Amino acid sequence: MNKYQKKYVELKKSYQQTEGAAASVQALYEYKDWLEKQEEEEARQTLVDVCEALELYATAYQTLRPLVRQGDKKALKRLGKLQELGEENGDQFALRRPNQGAKTPAGLPDFRYHPDPLATGAFLRADPPRTCQCCGKPVSIYYAGPFYAKPDISCLCPDCIASGKAAQKYQGEFQDPLSVEEGVQDPERLEELIYRTPGYRGWQQEYWRAHCGDYCAFLGYVGYRELKQMGIVEQILDDPIWAEWDAEPEELLRSLVNGGGAQGYLFQCLHCGKYLLWSDCD
Repeated sequence: MNKYQKKYVELKKSYQQTEGAAASVQALYEYKDWLEKQEEEEARQTLVDVCEALELYATAYQTLRPLVRQGDKKALKRLGKLQELGEENGDQFALRRPNQGAKTPAGLPDFRYHPDPLATGAFLRADPPRTCQCCGKPVSIYYAGPFYAKPDISCLCPDCIASGKAAQKYQGEFQDPLSVEEGVQDPERLEELIYRTPGYRGWQQEYWRAHCGDYCAFLGYVGYRELKQMGIVEQILDDPIWAEWDAEPEELLRSLVNGGGAQGYLFQCLHCGKYLLWSDCD
């Protein structure tokens, strides 16, 4: 066992012993960040292990691919497994990085109600670039979320969404205006949400939470594990919306598995910072 693997084993053991506590997840992410700066093959191999532990399957696949030698059946089998997992889910169901904050990635427009659409999988990276069907320009990042329009649109660039050009050109919507929470009086905020904000994909009809008189920011897909890791289970349960459900709230939360048949969708109020949840099942 080399020095890189030894450190990884220690961090993974801590993660397992603490049942995925935020500090142990953060330690794995910090080790991942450090390994990415190392050039030794042993460090790159360990980086694959760390990414797989964090369920960053697409990143693990891209890291392992140049390291696999022809004829290494074990490595090829692992590469195939990671490719399958990466193509199915990408990195969107990975363990959440604690205290990451909702910041717009560099090079993307500022989407107030969907601050990190790359992390949530609403946008995908294209190599080689694809052509935006709205503006006709080649783009390396394109939209992969829902867009309700008559023509079949499969590639929109971030700028055409943020400016409203895509919605105007195709008379489309990124969110059903009837599937949003009540309590927002400003019609301009609804227009921003449905015409200029990337959507997310749910099992059933997507629903957008609101709080403090405004729509919330969509942070991503979660299960009970992620909510517990973030330390916000009690805050999620302190939500009047649970009175509308027949099931016991905490029992329902425990049934949520990120990427599973019962899925949670995490939102955060832009004004008071409160976390809110929506969930559905397949």
